[in-house]
Amino acid sequence: MRNGRAEWAPDTLRRVLAERRLADLATVIGVEPAGSLELGGKLLIEPDGAVVGTLGEPDLDRLVIADAPEVLADRKSRVKVYELQQGERVLRARVFHESLEPQPQLLVVGAGHIAVPLAHFGKMLGFEVVVVDDREKYASRERFPDADTVIAADFGETLRDFPITPATYVVIITRAHTYDEESLRILLHQPWAYLGMIGSRRRVQTVLRTMVGEGYDRERLDQIRAPIGLDVGAETPEEIALAIVSEVVAARRGGTGQSLSKMQRPIAA
Repeated sequence: MRNGRAEWAPDTLRRVLAERRLADLATVIGVEPAGSLELGGKLLIEPDGAVVGTLGEPDLDRLVIADAPEVLADRKSRVKVYELQQGERVLRARVFHESLEPQPQLLVVGAGHIAVPLAHFGKMLGFEVVVVDDREKYASRERFPDADTVIAADFGETLRDFPITPATYVVIITRAHTYDEESLRILLHQPWAYLGMIGSRRRVQTVLRTMVGEGYDRERLDQIRAPIGLDVGAETPEEIALAIVSEVVAARRGGTGQSLSKMQRPIAA
């Protein structure tokens, strides 16, 4: 049952993972005084507030649910101690907040020269890699042996049916701004984790002006990473792919993209 407390069901966890949803899985791992609360009680909290299970104490459930947004935002597991006043005694419960994050997915829209090393880098970094292009000559298994899925089909048709989730990192590297615009019209309303678009500043401005003129939300458009990638002085397809995947990793892990030597330079002897 969603949006309510129910007995814990392992099927719920399997469904959350299968659907690539984020969640905070809270488990009681310690309690004082002993026996005042059952160990192993579980509570699953999702970003939309959906709750399944119980830790065995309604007040504890409420405190844990209140902390879930921070866990979900940071995507870092942690142990927290909660204290509850029960009459004349204090109940102390140690709860493990396990941040459940599905395997990240790299959706590459466009199968040109940059897409080949990008798919390779993405797979090396643990992403499920999906490549889409409307040209069979480009979207082939021979060109993308590292990709999990290669789709040779119309961009719009494919993206309309593609399950975008908060674990999807989208890279638009098509051959023309018309395909960029077609892709953005479909993707802008989706819950992606990252959306980047390649192109010169002029091309990017052309696309964004078109989208603004069509009434798309400016704040949402501002979330597009365009021109895409970190500034590493890239020139070759491999270097450009490296700049792109570096920005994707920074977005996923909360990095700044700044040089560590300028942030953490040790004091000279």
